Amino acid sequence: MPVNNMPYKHFIIAVGFFVAATRFTHAQTLFTVNSKPVSKQEFLKAFNKNPDTSGNRSREMHDYLNMYINFKLKLQQAYDEKLENKEEFKDESNNFKKQLTENYINEQANINQLVHEAFNRSQKDILLAEVFVAPGNDTAAPYKKINDALNALKSGKSFDEVTAAYSTDESLKQNKGNMGYITVFTLPYDVENIVYALKTGEYSAIYHSAVGYHIFKNVSERPAAGKRKIQQILLPVTAAFTSQEKNAVKEKADSIYQLILKGASFDNMVLQFSSPGEGMQSMGMSTVGVGMYSNDFEDKVYSLSKPGEITRPFETGYGYHIIKLLTIEPVVTNENDVVNTAALQQRVESDDRLATAKSNLVNQWMTLTKYKKAAYNEKDLWRYTDSALATKNKVSYNGITTQTVLFSFAKQNVTVSNWLTYLQFQQQGKDLQKPYPVLMKEFTRQSSSDYYHDHIEDYNPSISGQMREFNEANLLFAVMDEHVWGKASQDTAALLNYYNQHKANYIWQPGISALVVTSADKTLLDSIALLIKANPADWRNITGTLATADSSRYETGQYPVTQNIPMQKGFLSTPEKNDGGDSYTFMYVFQVFPQQSQRSFDDAKGMVINDYQQVLEENWLKELKKKYVVKVNEDVVKALQ
Repeated sequence: MPVNNMPYKHFIIAVGFFVAATRFTHAQTLFTVNSKPVSKQEFLKAFNKNPDTSGNRSREMHDYLNMYINFKLKLQQAYDEKLENKEEFKDESNNFKKQLTENYINEQANINQLVHEAFNRSQKDILLAEVFVAPGNDTAAPYKKINDALNALKSGKSFDEVTAAYSTDESLKQNKGNMGYITVFTLPYDVENIVYALKTGEYSAIYHSAVGYHIFKNVSERPAAGKRKIQQILLPVTAAFTSQEKNAVKEKADSIYQLILKGASFDNMVLQFSSPGEGMQSMGMSTVGVGMYSNDFEDKVYSLSKPGEITRPFETGYGYHIIKLLTIEPVVTNENDVVNTAALQQRVESDDRLATAKSNLVNQWMTLTKYKKAAYNEKDLWRYTDSALATKNKVSYNGITTQTVLFSFAKQNVTVSNWLTYLQFQQQGKDLQKPYPVLMKEFTRQSSSDYYHDHIEDYNPSISGQMREFNEANLLFAVMDEHVWGKASQDTAALLNYYNQHKANYIWQPGISALVVTSADKTLLDSIALLIKANPADWRNITGTLATADSSRYETGQYPVTQNIPMQKGFLSTPEKNDGGDSYTFMYVFQVFPQQSQRSFDDAKGMVINDYQQVLEENWLKELKKKYVVKVNEDVVKALQ
């Protein structure tokens, strides 16, 4: 384990400054370890990451040189032991590389601009209308119909008239094309781009989506309405209900509303009358945002202006609702709000806009990776593919085999075998309805993306440097654990022997034995304190699962509270708020130790491990300096500045 039980990630940060980010092939050699050169520039780069400005720079630099030589000796031992070949090392290295790659590609995709764009769009809501024509068996007819609709608009007919005449969706006809308000993230990104590019009153060109043909209109705009936290009573009505049953539900909703007006608890009404999933799981509470629900529902929600207001019963396609407004969550208008920015970035990362931006990078990557299509007969390849997928028979066909190269990158050939594996995976997802040429294009782009990700160091030197830093820090961690930390923590006999030889170093200073109790609930903590004061021996049962409690010995001045704790048995401190402000703590003094006393081995074990680690490390370094030849270029050392 690391010295002082230092957490792994903190250790990596602590040792990271030892590792140089770049190598300079024509740099001055400062020293060598077994003939492996370490340049002056590499050393200075490492030193300047965390320079000590409190003292003499020259002296600090020379002291640091000894530490850096020791680091290189340990690293050489790690390489000799081939610790980099361990699976856990490879996994951590690959995960770190994926993280760096993802961050770099996000930057390439201009994620900051996408977040900025999302923030700007979040500042307004757009009332949207639409003309929609669904596709049919005759593909020409729907396209002609949407073109006729566009021409009707151009001729001066109103959008209401056109959508009523040409839309194939009955609800749009009835609503005069009204889709309600939308905001950022409400629509697919390509549609959002069209809508937010429209000025108030403008309509778009024809847009062809997977579900049909569209013409959009920006009817009006308003400042963003934000979100509303609501509580609702929902009495479901289904299509199977008769008129009599539906009227009964309506009358029931009206009677509930009257009970609420007379003072009945909304919570009780939710539990008593709402559907089980709606009432019991969340007390009918939910957050409503623009474009999340149907227009009729959202209109009622946003008609409430003050927390506590309640709607009259109203009907939607789900049944009858009574809504109570709990809170209004306005849109954040400060783009520098870090919490809101983080939330927007998370939405962008999970939204199709970032995926679209990354997809647009593939053409650039194909050039960078030196993509080159090989010469082969496509018709022969499609015939061979049919045979291989249908019969698993992979013999050659007109020269096509599993080893036939389809295309290549700088350091990799992609073969028919890779193509078949891709198609088999697609087959599992039932996605082989597409023609082979289309699938080949997708396969080529996916292969290009995979190659770029796998060889990211070739295209971004900074990632290569960061990977080297991370890997060397990992190796240092592993070799230190092997030769120092693991030995120190596991060899109990050696630790006990070291303790017996250095007992004088492990002395208790005057102090107390005390109970420390912590809870987020101050009222509860006050009650626990009184119970413990009355019966301190029963503190475990008193605290139970209600609070965090621990009994330990403390030296004077090392107490976990800021109050002045007197050396007085039975003293109970006042609960005080912790630094984080989210909990309270008090102490109860069990026993007083006015004199110094010897720490037992168990009491001193952490300190003994720490001291013994230093001994092991010093002895190990002596062995390394005998094992490996270190040569220092004194002329270069003298020139260090």
